[in-house]
Amino acid sequence: MRRGVGVAAAKNKSLAQARYKDKGNEIEQNQMAQMAKQMEKFKVNLEDFAAKHKEDIRKDPGVRVSFQEMCASIGVDPLA
Repeated sequence: MRRGVGVAAAKNKSLAQARYKDKGNEIEQNQMAQMAKQMEKFKVNLEDFAAKHKEDIRKDPGVRVSFQEMCASIGVDPLA
């Protein structure tokens, strides 16, 4: 296998590094968008759960504390 030397090899190496960096940024943006979608879906489902099980959450102190902690960690209003 031939190993490049000199100016051309340095240019090729820096070009490859730039491509890897661009691809890494693209992947990171895609992952962040997917995570935001998942968090929004979870938030909606949690709000639906709270509405359906409102009485159980109010009656059981253990469930209520756990539910409030979970809501606080993702920014959902447990009283809504």
